[in-house]
Amino acid sequence: MSVLRLMVWGFAGICATSVAHAADPLRLEEAVARALASHPSIVAETAQLQAVQARADREGLPPPYVIGGEFENVAGTGSLRGVDSAETTLRIGRVIELGGKREARQTLGRAEVREQQNQADTARIDLASRTTLRFIEVLARQQRLEYAEERVQQAERTRREVASWVTAARNPESDLQAAEIALAEAELARETAEHELTSARMTLAASWGASTPGFGPVVGDLQALPTIESFEVLAARLPMTPELRASRLQADTIAARRRVAEASAKPDIDLSLGVRRMEAFNDQGLVMSISVPLGSRKRAGYSVAQANAELAALEARRDADRFERHQALFEIYQELVHARHEAEALRTRMLPMAEDALATTRRGFESGRFSFISLAQAQRTLFDLNERAVEAAARYHLLLVEVERLTVTVED
Repeated sequence: MSVLRLMVWGFAGICATSVAHAADPLRLEEAVARALASHPSIVAETAQLQAVQARADREGLPPPYVIGGEFENVAGTGSLRGVDSAETTLRIGRVIELGGKREARQTLGRAEVREQQNQADTARIDLASRTTLRFIEVLARQQRLEYAEERVQQAERTRREVASWVTAARNPESDLQAAEIALAEAELARETAEHELTSARMTLAASWGASTPGFGPVVGDLQALPTIESFEVLAARLPMTPELRASRLQADTIAARRRVAEASAKPDIDLSLGVRRMEAFNDQGLVMSISVPLGSRKRAGYSVAQANAELAALEARRDADRFERHQALFEIYQELVHARHEAEALRTRMLPMAEDALATTRRGFESGRFSFISLAQAQRTLFDLNERAVEAAARYHLLLVEVERLTVTVED
């Protein structure tokens, strides 16, 4: 699985523009790559996968040989005094597993490794998704700051014009006061936008463990709205997502544990073979011991029953989760369609009308036909619509990432 697929497919076209700045600009794929390369959660999942693999390798080994010895009838009393009557035994033994226990353990180990690998893939997808969402927030707040700067510039220009006309007794003093209030509001809005952008940049930098943003402006075009597939196509991917795949892998692990329990119903044979030397006769002979535990079948039955119950519970939870994820996808998809409609309506219809209205009002204001109140209202309307357009486009991209997060698939 390509970990960056989440970014490429779900946010296509976002990096369509480029700018030159003193600090290096940041593109989405670079932000995701930084996060995946250095975030502690990815390091932890990688280490955990190595641990699970090592455990699987260890559990898949055959039972070890055991070497032991005994020294009897030494330093006693009477005829057993000293070492003349000593009996020395050296033996080598091993448990002979029956019922395919080693193969069952190896199967369990492979299932646990696959389950942990899927968990590591899920962690990467989650991190890529979270970083993408934070990138979009920075991009949106950058755009809001640009509009706030434009609003301040317009307010300053208008205040200068009104001041000159008040001096020329063309406009009343109240218009100048209103223009100064509008300028103060614009400057306050700019300060708020700067503060929000600073916070968003810090949050994005935290995606790869940085304490300060070490990048310039982020690069992207919020108004480039990539198309999305139909709901039916997206819903068909749900059974292949990491979450539902995790449920299937967990079922494989439980089934493998059940196989281990079934294999344990057949008792193993503990066999040892050795040599005993008897000092009293100055002779030696072979010794052999065999032991078999009792009660294995009953214990195995309880373990099998536990595994069966766990599988039944897992199947029920998987059905419930599948229904919930389908409903969640439907709700987000509807919001996505609405966000696209709103963003396109603002960009293609409402904003051009607001720009024309402002241009007409300004000409009328400069010619003395319109009041300052009309001009201020036209400016505010355009500014508000610009903010709404940014919000709608950003919401579309955020929802698009959520849809991709819900439907992204991984390869077995």
